[in-house]
Amino acid sequence: MNSSTRNTVLIAAAILVGLVLGFQFPMLGLLLLIPVLAFVVIVFLRNKGGADADESLAAEARKFTASEGKAAIYVMRKGFVAGQQGMNVTIDGGMTSQFRTGRFVKADVEPGEHTITAQMASQTKGTAETHAVTLAEGECVLLDVKMNVGALQGSLSYEESRNAAEARAKLAGLKLVLWSEPET
Repeated sequence: MNSSTRNTVLIAAAILVGLVLGFQFPMLGLLLLIPVLAFVVIVFLRNKGGADADESLAAEARKFTASEGKAAIYVMRKGFVAGQQGMNVTIDGGMTSQFRTGRFVKADVEPGEHTITAQMASQTKGTAETHAVTLAEGECVLLDVKMNVGALQGSLSYEESRNAAEARAKLAGLKLVLWSEPET
């Protein structure tokens, strides 16, 4: 039996045992609810979202253009699944930010190859997903990061777009989040 099948069987068994015990001993069911609520609180407390940029800066960023002599990487998040949980984004191991759904970040970078890493704030480092892009001077890329739901844990995937009209449409209405200051 592989790991995901075993995990699914264990979850199903836990649900059945929980239902039986919950109906036979309602107080026990209420006590078992406490760890679930604690988990939800911990997930939200791990959010350290970056500050939202002012609207004029966001409007300029939504134009989907790179600064003179640079390339631009946009990373966005739009969707319902795990929307209020923070997603950590790092570019080339240096620029870092965290944001929830309905937001995006923009990084002006040197032309060349870059690595983008995304990870949900409440997941372990081993669940981080990376994506590599190569950009020429003046080129922009939009990475729409999606959360794929799993039985026990979700995974992230990237949808890459270099089409300016498509990118502008996706960025419309999203808030720009600033990059975090490097820790000293």
